[in-house]
Amino acid sequence: MKPRLVLAAAVGLSACAENPAEVRSTAGQFPVSAVWTATVAPVGTSTVSGSLTIQQHRGFRMDAGLTIAGTRDTISHTYQWRIFRGDCATNVPAAAQDPSGPSPTGLLLFATIQSYPNITADTSGVGAVAAAIAGNLDPLTAYSVRLRPSQTATNWNGTDPIACGDLQRN
Repeated sequence: MKPRLVLAAAVGLSACAENPAEVRSTAGQFPVSAVWTATVAPVGTSTVSGSLTIQQHRGFRMDAGLTIAGTRDTISHTYQWRIFRGDCATNVPAAAQDPSGPSPTGLLLFATIQSYPNITADTSGVGAVAAAIAGNLDPLTAYSVRLRPSQTATNWNGTDPIACGDLQRN
């Protein structure tokens, strides 16, 4: 019985030596499973517009790139941006829900606030930012990207943005 066990172990070890496991450690090595885009339009009297492109990778990671233009002044401005569950027509925060109840309605932040670095427009009114965000967007759910002038408080609920764009899966 022992010679068979030794033979099986030897075959198993030789198979591993010939075909090692593939290790992927950077997002670029994970295939893109979806691309999402949004055209960001001004809301109300704002003139800020832009575009968002997201490459969603297998492995629970997204690479987002946001560009903005159209700030009115010739001075630099900083903006906060977030992705929320809910389209641009939705302007109410998600209500607190009973954990055993149905899903909340209203705007719900996607990922954490730390996932979204501020974006700064230069003196010509143009800015760009890139972010790596943990998670994957659900293709059956509506999402929007929303901007507001940068503030000390980072716990924004998504209401009253100065610019908004609905995400579309391409």
